[in-house]
Amino acid sequence: MAQELGEWTINYIPEEGGRYTGKLTVTSERMLFKSLYESSNKTIVKAIFLDVGTFAAAGGHTVYRYSNDDEATVDLPVADIARVEATKKGMMKRAVITMKGGETFSFDYGMLSVKKLVATIESIIDG
Repeated sequence: MAQELGEWTINYIPEEGGRYTGKLTVTSERMLFKSLYESSNKTIVKAIFLDVGTFAAAGGHTVYRYSNDDEATVDLPVADIARVEATKKGMMKRAVITMKGGETFSFDYGMLSVKKLVATIESIIDG
């Protein structure tokens, strides 16, 4: 059974643009982000999550993002995470997750430190 290691209210920033605010839960088996609300251009972000077929890489890679009418979800299995790093864009601090297939996922924590989030993720991918 997966052990919950932490939960953060944070923004998911898709590479295609947009912003989703939600809860990121880190467990011993996965990182699971569930949107609370869309906080940018709704049309762009909704299209990103609904078009999961084009997001899946050729060769049968896992689809990490999906949506229904109520929420958008990013589900990142620990076994597929290659690395995590803390970055800054201006004054905004981000945790950037890179998957073994090369996909990246950015989580923006505003001006708050992402050190604890990054350390928590490092502990499960190194362990």
